[in-house]
Amino acid sequence: MIIRRNLYNHFKVFGVGGVLAECTSRLIHLPREMSVRPEGIRSRVFLRPNTTDTSAYRQNLIAHEYEFDLPVEPRTILDVGANIGMASIYFANRYPSAKIIAIEPEPTNFRMLEKNIAAYPGISAVRAALWPSGGEVSVVAPSGMNGSYGHWGFTVSDGTGVRAVTVPAILQEFEIATIDILKVDIEGAELELFSANCEWLKHVRYVMIETHDRFRPGCAQTVHSALGAPQIEKGETSLFCMS
Repeated sequence: MIIRRNLYNHFKVFGVGGVLAECTSRLIHLPREMSVRPEGIRSRVFLRPNTTDTSAYRQNLIAHEYEFDLPVEPRTILDVGANIGMASIYFANRYPSAKIIAIEPEPTNFRMLEKNIAAYPGISAVRAALWPSGGEVSVVAPSGMNGSYGHWGFTVSDGTGVRAVTVPAILQEFEIATIDILKVDIEGAELELFSANCEWLKHVRYVMIETHDRFRPGCAQTVHSALGAPQIEKGETSLFCMS
């Protein structure tokens, strides 16, 4: 019954082709790619069935979790924890004139990110992790994510192997003065990011963030201490107005 319900829900989102791809993936245990063209999106997107790609697709391009009515037209968006690019693609379609910087540290997700944003010249991909200091960090699967889905959700921690960048470094590298939207979904690493000196927040107008106390208790409290009270909450995402 559970399998039937899951397949039906998958059919409603992805159609017959998506169900076949999902079944094949489960049978042979390979993350085969599928493509789908969501309504209102000007390009096809590529997903790996039986991974967190499908939930990212639903959250961003079906449920529109980042659809907030802002009093300004964003010109610069920083997508931190861009994963395979679903949020960046949503923003690019809603704000076609915006400059979007998508930051993702994990190499297999970054490959899918580059593939998904190829049709969007306004999106720049950076393989790195946003961190309180420059240097390097490690990419790990967060505790609490098990099974095949856990293989595609990652967080960062102290260590080596992946470039770490700061917000000021991004501002300098891309020659921008203000980040109109800072979207953050980094599987618990928000604990480090917002525990440190956040002087850079003066360059940010709005923060859209998902906190992950289920992985690392204290994330929400740390974020609220740095940002104040959220203006709006929608699904798992909170909107903070910084100016």
